[in-house]
Amino acid sequence: MRVLLRTAMSLVLIVAVALLAALVVVPRACGWVPLTVLSGSMTPTYPVGSQVVVERVNGAEDANDLEVGDIITFLPRPDDPSLTTHRIVRKQWRQDGVAVFTTRGDANDTDDAWELTEQQIRGRARYHVPYAGYVATALTQEKKDTGIVVLAGGLLGYAAWQLAQAALHRRPRTRVRDTRADRSAGRL
Repeated sequence: MRVLLRTAMSLVLIVAVALLAALVVVPRACGWVPLTVLSGSMTPTYPVGSQVVVERVNGAEDANDLEVGDIITFLPRPDDPSLTTHRIVRKQWRQDGVAVFTTRGDANDTDDAWELTEQQIRGRARYHVPYAGYVATALTQEKKDTGIVVLAGGLLGYAAWQLAQAALHRRPRTRVRDTRADRSAGRL
């Protein structure tokens, strides 16, 4: 029973560390941004409630590197701060050398009505974590920060407990004597 409990605890901690890394550590280390999927326009690629991690696209040079098939996050209309994440289905060049992109949600039958330029594109999707967006939208930033501290403290506490258990159960090494050799040498 103890082995089963220990295995279950280890599995829970591994999953917690992986989620923490995917949703907090990697995005912060790389300067990426986690965003929550609120609509079904990108299903089945990104189900509603997923957390999509987006790499920032800065300027014309980054935008020119985008290709058909990339999934991007953008501002569809200049007067609306809402972000949309869809797939690039067409890339064209205007006469002045500016790249213009047409997008479409994977669940949609038609292309989006707008054409995008570099000024509207905010990022390129790198990966997603299903259902994590539900938690992200339910928690305030303060609760998220507290959760990270509690989880980190729990992991450190678990590591300390494991080290203490290992030290307590460590047995002193004893020499095993070969009794046959001792008898023949007259030591027994």
